[in-house]
Amino acid sequence: MIRSKFFAGLTATVAFTGVMANAGVANALIKTQTFTDNVDLSPTDITDALLSLQKFDGSLGELQSVTVGFGGQIIGDAQVESLDAQAQTITFSLGGTLELVESSDTLDNPTFEEVVGASDSFDATAFDGNINFGGTSGKSFQGLTATLDGENIYDDQAVLDFFTGAGGTVDFLFSTFTNSQVTGAANIASIISTQSGANVSVTYAYLDEVPVTPPASTPEPATILGLGLFAGAGILSKKKSAQ
Repeated sequence: MIRSKFFAGLTATVAFTGVMANAGVANALIKTQTFTDNVDLSPTDITDALLSLQKFDGSLGELQSVTVGFGGQIIGDAQVESLDAQAQTITFSLGGTLELVESSDTLDNPTFEEVVGASDSFDATAFDGNINFGGTSGKSFQGLTATLDGENIYDDQAVLDFFTGAGGTVDFLFSTFTNSQVTGAANIASIISTQSGANVSVTYAYLDEVPVTPPASTPEPATILGLGLFAGAGILSKKKSAQ
């Protein structure tokens, strides 16, 4: 009777160990995929420059979220000369509006929009007699930059569906409107030039289920002990039979 209980307990232990070692599993992984497009620096103003981004291929997995990133900049150069008879502080102010719009109006538009600006100044003497944008009464400002950077994250189903479609694109329109000026003296000679550019990105986070191969397992100490007891019980049984 004692021997029967022992074998039943051993059988149950071995079966449980086998289930743990051989259970079929699948692991859900979040993966990302990113696409980008850009508008090269070009003279302002810019109206509705097209940026196209590839849609998500739904065969890769289940789309969880979409992150739209935007970076825009205005770069300005200026040459200034104070023609005043007195010393003046001359300021070059670079400013404008950067705007990104999703062309189908599925997203809230404008997707990004902000007035940006930057400035620099110098102390000019009374006009030195030469309009050369140098000396003591003139200066050249190079590469003054105003920027806008940001991202929007979407996870509602309507937007996820809109961004899904193998081979399709989502189109954005980029615009820049500038307003730059030189101030500080009643009499100024100036030349101003501005350029603008932008980049847009879309990052898809999606659920991908991949099979996971269980690592090679080694017998647990309890299992080894159980097998040892099993072998010992067999030897003991043989001895009793012989007796």
